Amino acid sequence: TSAAATLTVNAAATAPAITTQPASVTVTAGGSATFTVAASGSPAPTYQWKKGGVNIAGATSATYTIASTIAGDAGSYTAVATNSAGGATSTAATLTVN
Repeated sequence: TSAAATLTVNAAATAPAITTQPASVTVTAGGSATFTVAASGSPAPTYQWKKGGVNIAGATSATYTIASTIAGDAGSYTAVATNSAGGATSTAATLTVN
């Protein structure tokens, strides 16, 4: 008689899908701006925020906040959710700084 064997069945990976799109924001210079995104998928996706298509260093959570905006922060922001099964990009949210 052999030793007992264990069989583990893991759920199939599913590619991310954006479930909450980020909203555009208008702020007065010096004010804070926050963008939020949510995505489904298995395993849970990781996030990367981009401004004008360029990665924002350190912006890797579902929420991205600019504590004190300046005119140069104005632009188009997107989030990319990725996991082992693929990726999904949010619609663009616009930051307007008055």
